[in-house]
Amino acid sequence: MRALKWLLIGVFVLAGLPLAALVAINAFDESLTPEAVRYGEPRAPATPDAENGYYALLALAAGDGEDGAAYAKAWVGEGRSAARENRMELRPEVKRAKRPAVCDAAQTSCVAAAAARHAETASELEAYREDLERYGKLIAAPRYEEVLDYPLRVVTQFPPYRYAVSAHQAYVLRAALAAASGDFEGAVAAIERDVAFQRVMLGGARTVLGKAIASANYWRDLAFIADLLQTRSAGELAPVHARLRDLMKPIDPVALQVSSAIETEFAFSKQLLRNPGSVQAGDRGASIWEQLVFRLFYKPNATINREVARVSAMAAATSMPVNQGSAELARILQSESKIELRDYFDNPAGNLLRRVAMPEDSTDAYHRLRLHDLDAYNRLVGLRVEMMAAGVVADGAGAYAAKSDARFHDPYTGKPMAWDAQAKRLGFQARSKSIVSRKLFSGEKGWIYLQL
Repeated sequence: MRALKWLLIGVFVLAGLPLAALVAINAFDESLTPEAVRYGEPRAPATPDAENGYYALLALAAGDGEDGAAYAKAWVGEGRSAARENRMELRPEVKRAKRPAVCDAAQTSCVAAAAARHAETASELEAYREDLERYGKLIAAPRYEEVLDYPLRVVTQFPPYRYAVSAHQAYVLRAALAAASGDFEGAVAAIERDVAFQRVMLGGARTVLGKAIASANYWRDLAFIADLLQTRSAGELAPVHARLRDLMKPIDPVALQVSSAIETEFAFSKQLLRNPGSVQAGDRGASIWEQLVFRLFYKPNATINREVARVSAMAAATSMPVNQGSAELARILQSESKIELRDYFDNPAGNLLRRVAMPEDSTDAYHRLRLHDLDAYNRLVGLRVEMMAAGVVADGAGAYAAKSDARFHDPYTGKPMAWDAQAKRLGFQARSKSIVSRKLFSGEKGWIYLQL
C-alpha cells in the first residue's frame, strides 16, 4: 500500500509538471511596442465641425421635420458618453414616414424608367423632398471625416448609412427625370456636384463602411452617366461633352487606399484584446472557466503586439498597386494562419483568438477590391466619353481602345479595356465579391461593360 501511495503521488506530480510549466511560460507578458501603444487609439478629427460632412450625413437620419444639425450633434455626443461610461448607446426613437422604393441607377436604366413613368416618378420624389434638401447640404460639405475621438467598442454603433444610400438613389433619380425631359445640362451638373463630394468622402473616410458607402454612391453616379451614353446620341449630349470629360478625371490613388479604415477596424477590437474576459456593455462577460483560461494562458500585450504587426502589414499591402497588394495580402494571411508548435505553449489563448479574427478572403480584405473596381469603372466610362467626343462608333471602338491612354486601361491587367466585337461591348472583369454577386446596370457575372 505504501508503494502504491507513492506511485500515485508520482503520477500526479508528473502529470502536473507540464501544466505548471505551461502556466509558468505564460506568467510573464512583454511590453507593448510604441506602435501598438499608438495604433487604433482615439484621436480628434482634423476637420472642423463646421466643414465636416459627417454631421450632415448623420442629419439624414433625423426624424421628419426635426433639426438635422441638432440630431447629428446629439448622436456624436451620445457615442462619446456611452464609451466613457461603458454602457450601451441610448438612441431616441425617430419618427419618419415610409418612403417609396425608387429606381436604383446602379441596377437599371433610370432614364428610361423616368421617361416611361414621368408623373409617377415625380410623385415618388416628392416623398423625398426633405431627404433631398438634407442631402444637398451633405454634398456641399468641403470635407468629410468620421468623428472617432472616443474609445471604439464592439457595441459601438455605426452611423445610419442607409439613409445616405436611399437619399442618393432619389438624388440620381431626380437627375434622371431631368435627363428624360431633355435637360442634360441640369442632370450632368447634379452628378458633377455629387461626384465631387464622393471623391471627398472616399479620401476622408476612416471606416470601411464609410468607404463602402462613398464607393457605392460613386458607382451609381457612373452608372447614370453610362446610362446617358448608351441611350442618348452624341448629338444630344454634345452640349455636355466638355463637362463629362472633366467629370471623368482619374480618382486619386490615395482615395482608393483603406489603411486608415483598417486601423479603425482594429480599434473596435483593441479594448477587447486588452482583457477578453472583461464585462463589456451589453453582455455578462466571460464565464468563470473562460476567465481562468485567459488569466493563465493569455498575454494581452504579446497578443496586441502581434496583431498590430499583422494589421499594419496588411494596411501597407493595401497601399500597393492592386495586383501586388493582393499577392502580399495572400502571403501575410498564409504566414499568419499557420500555428507553430510554440504557439500552443506560449500565449495559446491569444494565438487562437488572433486567428479567429483574421479575414477569410485575403485579396478582398476590408473590401479593397470594391474600390479598385470603382476605379476600373471610372476609367471605362471615361474612355467611352472620350470615344463619343471623338465621334468613334462601334466599328472603330476596338482600335480606339487599343491606342487609348494608360489612364483608361484596366487597372487589373494593365492593358486597354477589353472589346467584344461580336456583342459590341467594351468592358472589364470586376474582382470584388460585392460587385460580382450583384445585379448591376450593364453588368453580367462581374463583367462590367458599355454597349456601343
